[in-house]
Amino acid sequence: MKMKHSAHNLLFFFNYILAILYISRLSGSAQPTAQNTVPLVIASFMMIDMTYISACNIRSNRVITLFCGLLILDCWYLLLLSDASEVSRLVFMALSPLIWYASVKFLLLFLFQGSGYKFQKFTNALLLIACTAAIAGIGISGQIYALLYAVQFLVSWLCLAFVLLCHRKRVVFVLKSERKSILFSAAITVTAFLVYCLATARMTYHLSNFGIYLPVLLFCISVHGIVHKEHQRFPLSVLFSTGQILFILGVCITAIMLSNLCMRTTFHELCIAVNFLFAFIELCNIILEHNLRNGKGSLIRQSRYSAVLQQLQKEEQLKADFANFLHDDILQDILSVKNMLTKTHRPEVLEILAETLDNLNTTIRRQMQDYHPVILKNLTIRENYQNLMDAVSQSFPQRTISVSFECADTLFLVEPYNIIVYRLLKELLTNSYKHSDGRHAWITLSLESNIITLRVADDGTASAADLTAADTARHKGIFSITEQIHSLGGTITLSDNAPHGICIQIYIPMKGELSYEYFVNR
Repeated sequence: MKMKHSAHNLLFFFNYILAILYISRLSGSAQPTAQNTVPLVIASFMMIDMTYISACNIRSNRVITLFCGLLILDCWYLLLLSDASEVSRLVFMALSPLIWYASVKFLLLFLFQGSGYKFQKFTNALLLIACTAAIAGIGISGQIYALLYAVQFLVSWLCLAFVLLCHRKRVVFVLKSERKSILFSAAITVTAFLVYCLATARMTYHLSNFGIYLPVLLFCISVHGIVHKEHQRFPLSVLFSTGQILFILGVCITAIMLSNLCMRTTFHELCIAVNFLFAFIELCNIILEHNLRNGKGSLIRQSRYSAVLQQLQKEEQLKADFANFLHDDILQDILSVKNMLTKTHRPEVLEILAETLDNLNTTIRRQMQDYHPVILKNLTIRENYQNLMDAVSQSFPQRTISVSFECADTLFLVEPYNIIVYRLLKELLTNSYKHSDGRHAWITLSLESNIITLRVADDGTASAADLTAADTARHKGIFSITEQIHSLGGTITLSDNAPHGICIQIYIPMKGELSYEYFVNR
C-alpha cells in the first residue's frame, strides 16, 4: 500500500510539472485574453486542490485517487481549449470520452464505497467498450467520433440510471446520510457555476465545455468536504499548525504578487509562479511522507497524521508477524507431515496424521478469518456471506445442517457494518453447529429504514430459557455479542422457535453520517 500511494503521488506531481510547462508554452505563444485566462485560472485551482486531496489520502483510497485523476483530466481539458494545434485537438477530443468514463466510475465507487454490487461486471464492460469505441472513432472521422461519443454519453447515463434504480434504497441512504454535505456542496456548485457563466459569457461554447464535468461536480465537492474534515492528516501538518501553513502560504503568494508588479509580468506568468509554489509544496509533502513512513525525522512532533501513520505501521507489522507465524510455525509443519505420509506404512499412523492435518487446516482457516475477515470487493454482500456460511459448514464435517439463507441481492451495508454483521453471522452459525442438535438453520438478513435485521433460528431441542440461564463461561460468545450490539445502539432478543429450537433476532441502526468518513480514511 505504501508503494502504491507513493507511486500515485509521484505521478500526480510529475503531471503537475508537465501542466506548468504546458502553461508556460501557451503563455509564450499567445497574448492573455479572456478566452485563455479563465480556463487557466480554473485549471490552476483544480491542480492546487488535487495536491491537497492527494496529500490527505494516506490510505490510498480508490475513490479519492480516482477523484484526483478526474481533476487532472478536467484540468487538461480546460488547458487544451485555447490550443489550436492538431495534436492538442486530438488529445482534447480523446479527453471527453475519458472524462465521462471516469465520472461514472467515480459516482459508482462513491455510492458503493468501492464494494461489489449487482451487475457490476456487466456495467463496467459496457462503460469501457463505449469509451474505447468513442476514442477509436477519432482515427476514423469527425462524424463517426461524434456519433460514437453520443452513444457513449447515452450508454453511460443508462448504465448509471439502471444501477441506481436496482439499488435505489442504497442511493436514498447515501442522500440522507450525506444530505448536509450535499446541500452545502449544491450551494457552492451553483455559486461557482454562476460566477463561471458571468466570467465566460463572451467565450465561445463556454457552457458546453463546462458541462462535461458539471454532473459530477456536486459529488466531487462532497468528497472534498469529507476529506477536508481530516485536514491535519497531510505531511506538512506534522511540522506546522494550520495557522502557520496559511501564514506561510500568504507570505509566499504576496511575495510572488509583489514581484509580479515590480517586474511587470503578465497574469499568465503570475499563475505559473503560483503553480510552481504549490508544486514545490507537493514535492515537500511527498518527501516528508517518505521520511515519516520510514521512521526518519526525530524532531517531528506528534500529530493526528503521525498517529495515523503509526497505527497503519502497527497494523501492517501485526499482519506481517501473523503471516510469518503461519508460514514458519504452521505451514512448514504441515508440509513436513505431508512428506512423512509417503514414508510410513502403518495405517494407524496415516489416520492420525491425516486427522491432525485436517484439524490444523481448520484451525488455521478459522484463526485467519477471525483475525481479518475477507470481504471481497468484487462480490455482493449476499455472495460474501454465502461464502462465509459455506466455510463454516466445511469446518464441521461431522455435522450436517441444512442452512437456508434469505438476503436480497441488492443489499448493501456500509463499513464498518458489513464487517460487524459478518462477525455476528459467523459466531451465531458456529454456535448452531457446536451447540445445537438440530438439522436445519434459517438465516434472514435485511435492511429496512436504515435498520439492519439479522435473524438466526434452528430446530434443536434447546430453548431460549436454557440459553439465557446457561453458564456465561460456556456461552461467552452470545454474551459478547449482546454487549457489542448494545454498544452500537441495537437490540437482541432470544425466543423459542416454533415448533422447537431457538430464534435470535438482532436489530442494529445503520448510521450513515459517519460511514463515509470511515470509508474515506480507512
